[in-house]
Formats: sequence, structure tokens, C-alpha cells
Amino acid sequence: MRSPHDLPQVVARDARVDTVRGALLLIMTIDHLAPAWITRYSSESLGFISAMEGFFVLFGVAYALAYRRVLHTPARAWSKSLRRALTVYGYHLATLALAFAVACAGWLAGPAWLARAADAQQFGPGLALWAATLIYRPQFFDVLPAYVLLLLPAPVLLRWLCRPGASAWVLLGSAAVWLLGQWFNPWEQLARAVSPIEWVWPNLLTWQAPFVIGLFCASRDPAGPFFKAAKSRSVRLLCLAIVGVGFALKHEFISLSPTLLPLFDKGNLGPARLLNLVAALPLAAWWMGRFAPASKVTWLAFLGRHSLAVFSFHILLSYALMPLFTAPLARPVTLGLLAAALAALSLPAWLHAAYQRRGRQRAGRG
Repeated sequence: MRSPHDLPQVVARDARVDTVRGALLLIMTIDHLAPAWITRYSSESLGFISAMEGFFVLFGVAYALAYRRVLHTPARAWSKSLRRALTVYGYHLATLALAFAVACAGWLAGPAWLARAADAQQFGPGLALWAATLIYRPQFFDVLPAYVLLLLPAPVLLRWLCRPGASAWVLLGSAAVWLLGQWFNPWEQLARAVSPIEWVWPNLLTWQAPFVIGLFCASRDPAGPFFKAAKSRSVRLLCLAIVGVGFALKHEFISLSPTLLPLFDKGNLGPARLLNLVAALPLAAWWMGRFAPASKVTWLAFLGRHSLAVFSFHILLSYALMPLFTAPLARPVTLGLLAAALAALSLPAWLHAAYQRRGRQRAGRG
């Protein structure tokens, strides 16, 4: 049996992945800030697929691309993954602290501000402390805690995915955990014990599935299984039909019975929603392969390369600017504010790039 380091190596970064991740950051910022007349075109515009699903898949892809090179040394792989988990947790704590400061400023501004920024009310002093434990998750603080927890088993999962014949067991195990999550959410039980505000999704038992799919995509072959599947015209047509049905149901071209809504549930990543995501991946892979130059946009790739800093900053923007976007503004003013907010995402990316550059310079002098 071949060990992971005998497998073909892949590059640590892929400009296409960074570009898509940058685009998802823009969509998330729009969805969290903009009024309904904008978000109805940006939020889940292609069906029952949100930017969040894409983020979890790309998180798995990026992890596999970066960590495959150290899998032959399990201790090093786990140590590196743990350091990354601590880094993400540090960003989570820093963002929590700054969001708490924004909430305090809102309380000082008075009830008129709070009436337009209900999210800030999720930051009482006690709740902020519980949020630091990853048990309670205020709105927009759902992704980073999930990343921290997923990074812990990731080296073992990736190592097994890289072993010939073993990947099926990982995928079956992931499917079994996802199935358990359809009926059980342990974080919900914990959060209810500490918070009257029920904001406990995503259920990590189900949302590990997109992450594992992402790991699988980049675990062994640089092209990935979805790129291979996308070469088949019949597969593309089948996937297009599934995505098309999801699009029609989401946008109410086809009526959806209320009894079927749990199948499309986002918090538990219902089966129809997961199917919609899996069907979209070969289409995305085909587009990235067919139109490679168009799938590499410099600014978006720049945001994607520094996605942790940009994502954390977008949370602060969402809390700080919510009162402005919920105020009765003229549409041109709203569009101008939104454009400024999107442009501001370059700031954390630039600062993080400068920090990395100084670190490399110090290492070079050392």
C-alpha cells in the first residue's frame, strides 16, 4: 500500500480556489449587510446553495492542498493543524472582543441604534464569555468555531483519504455522522443551557460533510474527482438538471410543499440541500477547467488568499454598519455604502499580506 507521500504532490495554493473564496466573501458581506431588494439576487441565487456551503467545501480543499505535503510525518501534520486551529481561535476571540466593543458603543448610542441592530443585543457580557467557549455562537459567528473544531480531526481524515481503498470508509463515516445530525444537535442542547437566544446552527454533525467532501476533492489527484466527473457530458447534464430543479424550487417557479421543507433545511444541511451542493460541484469544476482565465480574478484571489483576516473583518463590518443599512435610505445611497463596504475588505487583506511579507523578511535576515 502506498503511503501519502508517495502520491503525486499538489501545489499549496490554487488561484482558482482563492478567486472563488474571494467571491464568496463578497457574497457573504452583501448577504449580511444589504436590504432584501439586493439579497434576493445574491443569497442562494443558484438554488439551495449558499456561500456558506461553498466556504466549507473550499476549506476542505485548501486544507488538503496545504497539508498533503506533511502527511508522511503524522506528528508534524497534527502539530501544524493544531497551530492553525489555535490561530483561527485567536481570530475568533479577537473578533468577538471587537464585536462586543461595537455592541457596547451601540448601547451607549441608545435604543434607536439598538432597534436597527438587533444582532448587537446578542452580546451581553455573560453571552460574550460563553461565545469564547464555542458553545454559544452569536449571529455571524458560526463559521470560525466550526473551523476550529474541524481542524482537530482533519489530519487523520486526510491521511485516510489519501490511502488507496480507505477513502470510501471516511466518506461512509461522514455520511453516518451527517445522518445522525438530522435528528440530533448536541450544540443546541448546550446552547440552550446558557443562552435564551437560539442561534445554534450550523449543526457540526451535518456541516462536517461539505468539509470532508472538500478534503476528498483534493486528497489524492490534483484534478480531483469532480473535475473528472465534469468531463462526462451525461454527468454534467444530470447535475444541471438537479441544480435546475433546486433553482426552480428556491425561486418558486415550482411550488414546494411545506412538508418537504425539512429536506432543504440549512441548519441541519438537509438531504435535498446536500444533493443540490454535490450536483453543483462538477458544474463548478467544469466551469473552472473550461474557462480557466475567467476563474482567476486578481482582486478576488487576493481576498481569498487572506480569507481568515477578511472573513473576520466582514463580521465586524456587519455589526458596525447594520444600523446604516436598516435605516430608510435611498437606493443609490445604499448601493454606494455597499460598494464602500466591499472595497473595505481589501484593508485586512492588505494588512495581513504586509504582516506576512515582514515575517518572511525577518526570516530571511535570520
